[in-house]
Amino acid sequence: MNYNKLVVNLLTATLILTAVVGCKKAQQRPTPIPGLNPAVGGEKTTGPIMPPGGLLPGGPVVTPGGPDVTSEGYKLDPNGPKTDWPSDNGETFQSQIVYFDFDKSTIKSSERPKVEEVARRMKSEFLPQGKALRIEGHCDERGTEEYNRALGERRALAVREMLIHLGLAPNMVETISYGEDRPAVPGHNEAAWSKNRRAVFDLLTPPTRSANK
Repeated sequence: MNYNKLVVNLLTATLILTAVVGCKKAQQRPTPIPGLNPAVGGEKTTGPIMPPGGLLPGGPVVTPGGPDVTSEGYKLDPNGPKTDWPSDNGETFQSQIVYFDFDKSTIKSSERPKVEEVARRMKSEFLPQGKALRIEGHCDERGTEEYNRALGERRALAVREMLIHLGLAPNMVETISYGEDRPAVPGHNEAAWSKNRRAVFDLLTPPTRSANK
């Protein structure tokens, strides 16, 4: 009788120990959460997770897409690239440049009315003309070049997501990141940095096609 109890106790202890070890092993592997990019410190992203090799050395960062990424570094839409569409270089929406906090890609509440105004004008004025939008993501000079390109892309994607939520068709909004390469204000202080952490809207016009083509 005592022998049977000893066997039962040993089996019970073994099962408990196995369960505990199993739990510890399971905890060593983080649960993958959609929308989190482990390559950038787990910051919540608004677009697809950047895969290994998603950075284009020496060029802009683009949303991953394999063949949907051009050599110029633009994210393409399902209807084809707009890399040959003339850009207004940010002039139309100069007053709607979106600024970000340091190392953040979240759109601040104070900047949201700018995105709403862009969405309103696009729907009422420019989309009926067949025009599209490109969002440029920019950073200040701090941080590595690759990190800043990825951060600029997250900023552009955050703005794109909000525009789509406000009713713009996804295929009419492209993104591109220049990282720290195109500062709006030269300088090495917060006064300059705060103006360089931004998303810029470029209005794109369909190119004129010759009737003979």
